[in-house]
Amino acid sequence: MNMQLNVRRVRFGRGLRWLPAGAELLFANPAPLAGVAALWLLVSLIAVVPVIGQGLLAVLTPLLTAGVLKACADIAAGRRPVPTTLFAAWSDPQKRGALLLVGLWGIAGSVIAVSILAVWLGAQLEPEQLEAAMASPETLATTLAETAIGGGLLLAALAMAIVMASMYFAIPLIMFGRAPVLASLFTSIRAVLFNFTAFLGLGVAVVLFVGALGLVMLVLASVLGIALGQFGAMLIQVLFLLMTMFIQMVMAATQYVAFRDVFELPGDEKGDRDGDDDQLLA
Repeated sequence: MNMQLNVRRVRFGRGLRWLPAGAELLFANPAPLAGVAALWLLVSLIAVVPVIGQGLLAVLTPLLTAGVLKACADIAAGRRPVPTTLFAAWSDPQKRGALLLVGLWGIAGSVIAVSILAVWLGAQLEPEQLEAAMASPETLATTLAETAIGGGLLLAALAMAIVMASMYFAIPLIMFGRAPVLASLFTSIRAVLFNFTAFLGLGVAVVLFVGALGLVMLVLASVLGIALGQFGAMLIQVLFLLMTMFIQMVMAATQYVAFRDVFELPGDEKGDRDGDDDQLLA
């Protein structure tokens, strides 16, 4: 790692404020970030490419997220990012390769989680039962209802949580600290565990945020569906797409805020910590 980065311990309340702070950063200068978001949405359309689209987007997502984090850093520093800031990491071979590897790790982690669940189910069901369940959604639902899958789901969720924890700070560590891939993944896990209560606070904020937006969308869908009929249904789909992109941008800005809060960079001053715990993880 080219930059010395210390990990701070922050509290539940501060983690609870990460998302509002990310939204505030997003709206501090919304016009340039809207351009970045529009380009991100356009690139995301590769997901519709048959066979390879979803996997290709999954591999590229860390690299694109790094670009959004760079745009957030520019806004925080008083600069005006351009839409192509989304590809800021692409021009650096070291960052590009590392972030693509993080994307591959995300896919591998998903495969591991699904495999854990499949092995758990396979230990309880005969091959014929599994084949029949896969052939019919109704049969699958009935089979799952009659099978003890709680342990398998728990193990699969734990595997995915570890993967997500490893990726959360790995992306900004590579983007801003030029960290090697393995070092960034392990450092990210340590930082998340070190700030477990702060991430509980973030989880509460995310649930409230997504729940509120979901309620708004439900009301809008009902009103537009009744008032505009078929056109209203089309408009709802467009609004849902924009809402999804908005959530992605807010979560990326939140990720940047969390990174700057948890990792101590050169030039950071304790006076800016608002009395929070300054304990560092070596």
